[in-house]
Amino acid sequence: MHNSPKALITGLLALALLAGPASAHSSGHHHRAAQRGAARKGHRHTGAHARRACRRRARCAAPSGGTPAVRPSAAIPRTPRRTTRQERTPRAHPTPAASPAPVETAAVKPRTAAQNSAAVIAEVLASPCANTELAPTAEDLPLVRAAVLCLINRERAEHGLNPLGTDARLESAAEGHCAELISADYFAHVSPSGETPVDRIRRTGYIPGPSVGYVIGENLAWGTYSLATPQSIVSAWIASPGHLANILESQYTETGVGVVAAVPASVGGGAPGATYAQEFGVIIH
Repeated sequence: MHNSPKALITGLLALALLAGPASAHSSGHHHRAAQRGAARKGHRHTGAHARRACRRRARCAAPSGGTPAVRPSAAIPRTPRRTTRQERTPRAHPTPAASPAPVETAAVKPRTAAQNSAAVIAEVLASPCANTELAPTAEDLPLVRAAVLCLINRERAEHGLNPLGTDARLESAAEGHCAELISADYFAHVSPSGETPVDRIRRTGYIPGPSVGYVIGENLAWGTYSLATPQSIVSAWIASPGHLANILESQYTETGVGVVAAVPASVGGGAPGATYAQEFGVIIH
C-alpha cells in the first residue's frame, strides 16, 4: 500500500480517494460517433477529474313479384254444410325474451410510453440492491456485477431515467479490458498498444458496421480493501462529474460491467482489492 497520493495517480485518473489503509481510483471516458463524420476530440479537466470525448456526426407509404294469375274454374254447386261455431281462445303470441340491460364498460386505454417509463422507474426505486458491500472474490463476481448494475440503475431512476439493460458484447469488452489492466499492469482507457474503448467494443460486434451511428462510454475504477465494494466504487463514480455524466447519459440503453478481483500492481502496491470497468452504449440506426 502506498501512502503518497502521487503514487495513486497515473494515466487518465479522474478520482483518487484515500481512507485509512484503503485507496480507490476511477476514470471515465465518453465517445460519440456517427457515419462518415470528421473526428473532433476534446479534453475537459475539472480539478482531479478528467473526461475524454470524441464525437462524429454524419451527413447522414325483391325482385318485384305479384300473385300469379289464377284462371277461374266453373263453379260446382255444393250442398251447404251445417257448421257449428266454436269459440276458441285466441292463441297467445310468445313474448320475446327480455334483452339484458346494457352493461356500461369503461374503455381501457393503452398506457403511453411516458406511463410505461414511469412504471419501470418506480419498480427500480422500489427494489433494494443486494450485495453492495460484498468484497469481490473470484467466486462471487456475478453477484458483484449485478450489484453495480443495480446501483447504477437506481441512480438513473432517481434522475427520472430508464434503467440500462445488459448486453453480453459490452460485458465482454468490459471483462476483457479489466483482465488486460491486470496482465499489462496499467490503468487507462487507451491500452499501451493504442486500443481505445471504441476499438474494444467494435471488436465484439456491438457496432454492426461503419454506416451506423453510436454513442459509447466507459467508466473505470479500482479500489483496495473496503473501497473495493460495489457501493464504494459506484459512490466514487457518482462523486466525479465525468463519470456521473456517463451514468446519467439519457441516450444510453445498454451496458456491460466487468470486475476482476485484483488491482494493477503499479497502482495498488500489492494490496487486495478489485478493478472495475463499465461500458455504456446505444446504436443509432
